[in-house]
Amino acid sequence: MDASEFPVVIVKWADAHASAGGWLDLDDYEDDGECIVTTIGYLVPADSPGGKKDHVSVWQTITDGEGIHGFHIPVGMVRNMTVIPAEKTVSDLDTPSA
Repeated sequence: MDASEFPVVIVKWADAHASAGGWLDLDDYEDDGECIVTTIGYLVPADSPGGKKDHVSVWQTITDGEGIHGFHIPVGMVRNMTVIPAEKTVSDLDTPSA
């Protein structure tokens, strides 16, 4: 199993998050919506080694049948997933400005 067998994806998903620290009067709480985060890596199907049922499994690095930093996002938390075409290079990707 090699990295070339898996597409590289950008996953935007809703993370669990906490309200402001300390005591807060519940009447003063304002819902500021979902906390959307972004994860990028190799997409491993749920039914493959390294995948997890009902999750989007993304690995940072894969080589010779081994992987490091697997991340498993519950399907219900995924808001968007984009496949990065293999012919793209780093200079082709939109990068956020600082």
